[in-house]
Amino acid sequence: MSNRLLIVDGDLVAFQQSAGVEKRTIIAKHLKSEREKEFGNRTEFKKFLLDKNLTFEPSDYEITDHQHPLDISIAISNLNLFLKKLQESTWCDDVEIYLGGGNTFRHDLPLPSPYKDKRANLIRPLHLLAIRNYMRVKWKAKIVDNGLEVDDVVTIRAYECLQEGREAVLASVDKDSYQCQGVSLLNWTNEDAKIELVPDVGHLYKDKAAVKGNGLMFLAFQVLGGDTADTYKGYDLSEVKYGPTKAMDALKDCKTEQEILKVTINEFKRLYPQPFNYTDCHGVLHEEADWFDMICLYWEVAYMKRSWDDNSSFMQFSMQKGVNPYDN
Repeated sequence: MSNRLLIVDGDLVAFQQSAGVEKRTIIAKHLKSEREKEFGNRTEFKKFLLDKNLTFEPSDYEITDHQHPLDISIAISNLNLFLKKLQESTWCDDVEIYLGGGNTFRHDLPLPSPYKDKRANLIRPLHLLAIRNYMRVKWKAKIVDNGLEVDDVVTIRAYECLQEGREAVLASVDKDSYQCQGVSLLNWTNEDAKIELVPDVGHLYKDKAAVKGNGLMFLAFQVLGGDTADTYKGYDLSEVKYGPTKAMDALKDCKTEQEILKVTINEFKRLYPQPFNYTDCHGVLHEEADWFDMICLYWEVAYMKRSWDDNSSFMQFSMQKGVNPYDN
């Protein structure tokens, strides 16, 4: 067994490397005159109209996305250089790479809005599939096809290494990785690209409009404040005016894991003071749902599994930390 293992979220690498050799433009066609013009993006097109004192009316134009990739060999060369540099910079003896295989158990959860709904219309790089296939052959990347996400599997592998007394570095730019308490994490997009140990309690901070952070505090924030990229938020069905900033303000001064859990419980009680009915994204009616149902639901969607048989509910996790949700 090698001493130090590099665990890589391959989905992010494949997308980044295939997108990096692709130029994207749009063709804007004026429907009435049938004239067409190419622009770098929609913002450039709208500025073009503004400079001509013209108003952009969506119904007047047909906009088509165009992708212009370089040769696949360039993407492959860049990929190999990137992964080798990643391994060398972390001093890891071995590498494990994981790629997503489709829908997961989170897509089946009774959320009010479909999980990751915005990604259905995402424009994918033209070389993406070829790069993924190359990673499977050359780098022995494994497909995750057991109902879990890549985020779950890389987290599980990192915790397995910890239990074995083996060093591991989780290489990921996904924000979900920042909830992995006690795991050594490398975000290769950071300027210094340092390996950082995810703390137990953690912290939150504002990065422009986004709330970022790490540790249990960031996991609790995701449960409460949601994740716009994954199209869920803990206050989605609440009548209380709420948002990410209020979730951050409620959690940011917590000093212990127990405080974080108690604040999260109290916030859900405030968001859902009375039982209510709702129809989920699968068309199923849920009657007499309450704050506890909601905290359990949003915990399940936000929490990354830490072992292959991890079925930790919010109740189980909270009780393990000495906090009974019903005593709070």
